[in-house]
Amino acid sequence: MQIIPAILTNDPEEFENLMVRISHKYDRVQIDFIDGEYTNNKTILPSQVSSIFKMDAHLMVVEKNLLKYLKDRNKFDRVIVQMESISNPENFDCLALDIHSPIEAIKPYLAKLKLVNLMDIEPGEGGQKLDVRIFEKLSYLSNLRGLGDFRISVDGGVEQEHLQKLESLGVDEVVVGASRVLSWK
Repeated sequence: MQIIPAILTNDPEEFENLMVRISHKYDRVQIDFIDGEYTNNKTILPSQVSSIFKMDAHLMVVEKNLLKYLKDRNKFDRVIVQMESISNPENFDCLALDIHSPIEAIKPYLAKLKLVNLMDIEPGEGGQKLDVRIFEKLSYLSNLRGLGDFRISVDGGVEQEHLQKLESLGVDEVVVGASRVLSWK
């Protein structure tokens, strides 16, 4: 199971500092981009980001702002879009699903997806605790693997003690806040 640090910040200097620290331990990072409309928080923009290693962009933006955030999509290996914020999920190969959304919502798109990112916290704020409702959702999603060749990612609230359980439920990737994961031993 791969651990991917996530950066959620509105401060370009903090972003650069975290990128340097992450690059010593990890080869991939997820940058969380929030427009202040999908959720109350607002972060840096993709245009403010550069890196020499693999980056994912997790776009927590409303559909009317999507094109603005997709302008710099070539900087990223994967662009993960919140399914709840778009009207055409079939146009994307990496989708995130909010903790409150049922797996049934994403099921019609599984055949085309490379990644399903299940949020196990309220989107937009770091430092939250893992919501145990995610375990049942993961079990169900893992049982749907025959519908497509997608990776399963869990995003938010993960602590070291959750890793074994998540892996046993078929999780391929765990997204953990950069500050949190950098403190792990």
